[in-house]
Amino acid sequence: MEQDIARILIPRERIQQRVHELARQIDETYRDSSEGLIIVPILAGSIIFLADLIRCLPFKMRIGLMTLSRYRGAATVGGETQLVHELSTDIEGRHVLVVDDILDSGGTLMAVRSHLQERRPASLRVCVLLRKTAKAPKDLVPDFVGFDIEDVFVVGYGLDYDGHYRNWPDIGVLRPELYA
Repeated sequence: MEQDIARILIPRERIQQRVHELARQIDETYRDSSEGLIIVPILAGSIIFLADLIRCLPFKMRIGLMTLSRYRGAATVGGETQLVHELSTDIEGRHVLVVDDILDSGGTLMAVRSHLQERRPASLRVCVLLRKTAKAPKDLVPDFVGFDIEDVFVVGYGLDYDGHYRNWPDIGVLRPELYA
């Protein structure tokens, strides 16, 4: 796997430090919420980020799972967002935090936000680990951002290419000849 990584963009130590910082920001936002928080991770890319993040949050929460897909197989350009697994948790009148791995073109997050707004949550915020500043829509501003990154194809820490590299502990730039 290591030979497939052109360079480490964000080392694991910096990721862990930033996850703790994000957890403190999220705690400040939700600490007075008596009913707790419903976290809706966008699977499967956010699963490692989610696991690390929720272990740092010191309050009650529930996790509502939903799965969407834009990148199928070896695709590096997202297609139409498809809802693979519907959210089964009732979020009406509840505070909801969507957790995603990366904000790229914004297609997935816009679809999720629209879908969840229809369920009338008390509040709906978004946390992303990575945001590609050159590609992210200016009108889609996450409430919590781990890192702003350049427009490169990244893998590791949950991010994949063709289902591989999610277990790489750093965020690395995939060698272009592997996906071009």
